[in-house]
Amino acid sequence: MSPIFQALQFLIVRLVDRPDQIRIERVETPKADLFTLSVPKEEMGRLVGRNGRTAEAIRDLLGAIGALSQKEVILDVIEARAPRSEEPRERRRRGRGRSQRPRSRSRH
Repeated sequence: MSPIFQALQFLIVRLVDRPDQIRIERVETPKADLFTLSVPKEEMGRLVGRNGRTAEAIRDLLGAIGALSQKEVILDVIEARAPRSEEPRERRRRGRGRSQRPRSRSRH
């Protein structure tokens, strides 16, 4: 396991309440490591931080570790998709109600 990956896991475990719900995907190339974090909506604020400061600090730290091995580190944080329910959901029509006529812009 790479030191970059170990550092990322170390930070995640300490920042969030439920680290077992965060998925880390890693794509490694000779010059860069790309990490994608799938984070549940309720944990997103803790990991990203106010104005993205926490995520930026994590990127800086991982970048410094990556520089030691002459690799660029890219970190993407995305919201995890909710698991699909087994019941089919009704699809809503995307319309303007009953009438499909455009509304006039003038007011009387």
